[in-house]
Amino acid sequence: MPRDHKTPLIKKIAKQACITYRVLKSSADLAVSQSELIPLLTAVRAADLKIAPRKSKPCSGAAGLQSPPVTYMHICETVVFSMGMFLLRPGASIPLHDHPDMNGNLRSC
Repeated sequence: MPRDHKTPLIKKIAKQACITYRVLKSSADLAVSQSELIPLLTAVRAADLKIAPRKSKPCSGAAGLQSPPVTYMHICETVVFSMGMFLLRPGASIPLHDHPDMNGNLRSC
């Protein structure tokens, strides 16, 4: 649920991400633009995405085995940026890897 009746935080993040990554002329431009994006990312909560942690432990057996350790939640995509969230079960991890010629912002909750 958004914090107020104004623009939802996710829309604010998308708008600033578009501004941040539209034209990158130098690393100084990126640093200034990211300085406006990072506080928005820091403020996001699970409720802003309408997600909540499980209230009960997952079932063991066949049902428990079907639940993946990592799930990807697509939020939006434009020609400038893609926004999504990885949801990790406790103890799960994503291997360190490279995305050449891409910038990214990560936040863990």
